[in-house]
Amino acid sequence: MTIFKKLPGSLSLQRGTVVSDGAFFNLFEDGKHEPLHVMYHGIRGTQNVAGNKEKGAATGNSLAREVTNIQLTESAKLQPKAKLLVKWDFRFIDLSYVLFASASKAGADKTEEYNFRQAFLNFVNRAKESDGLKEVVRRYVRNIVNGRWLWRNRIVSESITIQVTAQDYPEIFSFDALSYNLKSFDQPSEQEQKLADILLKGITGESTNAALHIEAIVDFGMGGVEVFPSQNYLEDKPKGFSRSLYQLTPKKPDHQANDNQYLGQAALRDQKIGNALRTIDTWYPLFKENDEKPIAVEPNGANLEGQIFYRVGKDKVSAFDILKEIDELDPNSEKGMFLIACLIRGGVYSEGE
Repeated sequence: MTIFKKLPGSLSLQRGTVVSDGAFFNLFEDGKHEPLHVMYHGIRGTQNVAGNKEKGAATGNSLAREVTNIQLTESAKLQPKAKLLVKWDFRFIDLSYVLFASASKAGADKTEEYNFRQAFLNFVNRAKESDGLKEVVRRYVRNIVNGRWLWRNRIVSESITIQVTAQDYPEIFSFDALSYNLKSFDQPSEQEQKLADILLKGITGESTNAALHIEAIVDFGMGGVEVFPSQNYLEDKPKGFSRSLYQLTPKKPDHQANDNQYLGQAALRDQKIGNALRTIDTWYPLFKENDEKPIAVEPNGANLEGQIFYRVGKDKVSAFDILKEIDELDPNSEKGMFLIACLIRGGVYSEGE
């Protein structure tokens, strides 16, 4: 058994999941549904920013900051008598295919890289037979059925029903998403285990058709309310434009129009769903100190909520450190399960020569 001193100069893993965007629909009482479109419109707000000092504000001085804040923005709202329906699809790819590139610097000794590649493939083979992989997949299933991937829509909802189907399986798996504690992965139900068994066929290479179709019916207790698809990052946002929302079949608004405009269908971006699904890391060092919250699987334990890296430092529990132990790593250990989850996540793990 070998602990590698360095990782290959070029080490790249492709993502081990296939996730579609989560399309938004209005769902009506008669069971019919129609796409929920992003709306482009104007709003009249007020200026509320730091630095809005007295400077004439109470005297009507024309040099004072404007009180009115006129903005153009995008939002997504349900029809008056509708619930929110979100649809998407998910599957794993064969774990054997995640290694995309492993190479040393030109002219360097290839022995170390060859040994690492063999150790990597051996670990994948051990992982496919392990309880550690089964636990990782069960945690993915839990994050499907608890609705974590709905993000803010989950927080403001009154009830959520998650329905999951799979090809060649007649059963419709139904779950009450809000009955699940987002901190817990314990005691998977029989239905969850059945879904995990389906996904395991894909990640172990037993089947290429082990996909799930997921639908969430979200009831906010009233219609006509705002719902929350993904937002777009705009590097050069036009002046006066507040927010851009993610759309399927996007349409550009006509800025000269005299009325509200309906654009493309609102959706959750696949990356945003994927981030929620891989929020399964309870193995990081400060787990108990962080109120026992799972964090998304990231090589260095990067966490946006806490603005902290949980897996850097003397403990050597980053994916970069654990990869050096891959030849002797037990896939059933906490390090082993975290590494399996990192392989599924994908990414670049190169280390300079």
